[in-house]
Amino acid sequence: MKIKYFHFLFLFIFFLFPNLSYSQQKLKTSKQFEQIYKSIVEVRSFVPENARTARSLGTERLGTGVVIDKKHILTIGYIVIEAEKIDIRLPDGRTVPGKLVGYDHQTGFGILKTVVPTNLAPLRMGDSDKIKDDDMLFVMPYPTHGQGSAGKSVSRRSFTGYWEYYLDKPIYVYPMNQAWAGTPLLNDRGQILGIGSLYIADTVSPGLMSPGNMYVPINALKPVLKDLIKNGRRTKNINPYLGLSADDLTGQLSVSRVNENGPAANTGIKAGDLIVAVNNTKVKTMKEFYLNAWKAGGPGSTVKIKIKRDDKNIDYSIKSIDRMDYFVKNKGL
Repeated sequence: MKIKYFHFLFLFIFFLFPNLSYSQQKLKTSKQFEQIYKSIVEVRSFVPENARTARSLGTERLGTGVVIDKKHILTIGYIVIEAEKIDIRLPDGRTVPGKLVGYDHQTGFGILKTVVPTNLAPLRMGDSDKIKDDDMLFVMPYPTHGQGSAGKSVSRRSFTGYWEYYLDKPIYVYPMNQAWAGTPLLNDRGQILGIGSLYIADTVSPGLMSPGNMYVPINALKPVLKDLIKNGRRTKNINPYLGLSADDLTGQLSVSRVNENGPAANTGIKAGDLIVAVNNTKVKTMKEFYLNAWKAGGPGSTVKIKIKRDDKNIDYSIKSIDRMDYFVKNKGL
């Protein structure tokens, strides 16, 4: 069944890169792609209904993972965070139980391992800072999730997510692959450059319809990988968590949601409040809001927020926490 994926991929490559000869590329045969697929797994998780992320992400989640060493699998963390059960389907079709080893909210990466011993072939990590505009990139989901595809990095602009998330140089790839969640982005040598995170409607430029995907760059994993494997989380340079979602789409920075029993909710901030300033600095965008809030220090630091409600300014002091301590704990983590 995999042969049809290879044929589609090769045809798509020639359509997207008509002037590119295979002699220029390292990955150029079906056999080489078959070897890549020996490092690709399916990740399925089951999350309890009382999990913090159950409402937004669901209680059953599905995606892809890629083997990075003899024991560990890399995926996007939202597939597995707060899971009470994780199943990993291997390249040969067998399903084995998995375990979350580490999760990093600041990048979004999740590290897994199989509970039973397996003999999986890892892929090497590449250098995501060296992607060139004309490089051919490969998106390789687990085969039953969808077809592999080729694309280009069309932007490296920053990304701010309402869930207290910021990436400085994510990889925006065009065109879209529908099976992006946890899927590795590879260079022409089969090295991992990023992990699929989101669908983006305007990858090329803000406001220009160009549907594609955003990938978390692999270089963001390298400084924290050992920490995640050893401690389950990063232990240095941790952003304070407020439990507050923001929205700047209307030209005003407003509170779109406060998470139940989170720091912001416990302080008294409400959905619909307008955010005027953070730590005595005026802010108008989500990026300005989060970056200024994080300057207060790590978890446990106090973040000062001035909000406007009913045409009145109100000052709040939020005692932040570690986001990992807010989640329902994964079994065994």
